[in-house]
Formats: sequence, C-alpha cells, structure tokens
Amino acid sequence: MIRLHCLHAHPSNQSYIENVFGHTDIALYHTVDSSFIERATQDPTFDQHKQQAYAINRLMQEGEADLILLTCTQYIAALGDQQHLFKQPIVPIDEPLFELICQGKGPLQLVFSNPDTVEGTMKRLKSYAKEHGKQIDAEVMVMEDVFHLCLNGDMQAYEEQIKKQLRRCMKKSGDICVMQLSMVHAAQQMEEETGVPIIHPLSPLKQFVHQTISALKE
Repeated sequence: MIRLHCLHAHPSNQSYIENVFGHTDIALYHTVDSSFIERATQDPTFDQHKQQAYAINRLMQEGEADLILLTCTQYIAALGDQQHLFKQPIVPIDEPLFELICQGKGPLQLVFSNPDTVEGTMKRLKSYAKEHGKQIDAEVMVMEDVFHLCLNGDMQAYEEQIKKQLRRCMKKSGDICVMQLSMVHAAQQMEEETGVPIIHPLSPLKQFVHQTISALKE
C-alpha cells in the first residue's frame, strides 16, 4: 500500500484530503505544523532562507513516506526548487491546479485569502506556464485582513468572508479559481447555491496523485 504523508499548516486541511483519498487504497498520514505559519507571520527574522531551511529539515523527517503532499502554499513557496533533495516525489497541492489553470481558454479571477502566499504562488504559476508554453489571462484578487480568522479557528466567519468575495467575483467576467485549500469549503457551498462552477485545489488533485503513484510503480 502506498503511504501518502500530508503536511499541513492548519488542522482544517486534513478533512479535505480525507474526503478525496479516504476511500482509496492509499494509506494517509497527517502532520500539522502550525509553527511554520506562526513564525512566517510573526517573526521578522524568519526570512526566506530560514524558511527554506526549515521546510527542508521538516520534510527530511518524512522518511517512511512513498509520496509527500504539501497542502500549505506558503510552505510550498518556501521549499522552492529543492524537491530534488528528497527520495520521494513531493506533490505541492497547487501544481495540479497550475496544470488546470493553464488548460483554461478565457480570463480567470485568482482569489487569495492569505496575502503572504500571493507572491510565491504567482511566481511559481508564471514559471510553470512559461515552462509549458502557456499564456495566462488572470486577474489576482487578494482578500485583506481575513486569513487571521482561519488561523484563529473561526472557520464560520472566515468562510462567510470568502463567500462575500466570491459573490463579488461572480458579478465580473471570467472564471473563478480559489487558490488555497482553506477556501475550498466556501467555494463548494457557493457552487451549490448558485450553480456557478468554481475551480479549486481539490478539482484536479486525485487524478494527479494517482498519476504520480502510477509513475512510481513503473
């Protein structure tokens, strides 16, 4: 059985992954590392170099994993291009999302609730698109002073703010994509309420992970 180790920055992300892979033949193991986000947001000395060293050291501890899934976009940005250091494939949750975004034809609204993730994620998205010869027509929408609700565990208030932003997005032209896993539940609720499809990180994840596992077995 394939061991999929999932590294989260917030415990609320565990249930999303359980819902996707809980009924498959993949053995899931979860680690929540909230200290990374706390330091990244509160400690000015915890710079990009230290964040990368921290991420590498933490991932080195997942030696029993066949595959490692990173669900925190800030963690992913900190790791950067150092995936080659690990014997197991590292799956950043936004990579299959990048692939899906690059397949789109029209304009996109990319919605972030955590401003600290925007620069790193967009840098990686642009690099991914360039590497695959794709052009992206996207507008970045950044929600200010909202993510602290998620970090404090006030998920109901957090999701209400996400839904307010999504309603505003629906009044504009272009498809909508939420860029963080913590935004998925609100996005799914809005889809059910309005019938308007919203792209999110879970949309392409299951297929991407199974393709990665198939490549491992070859």
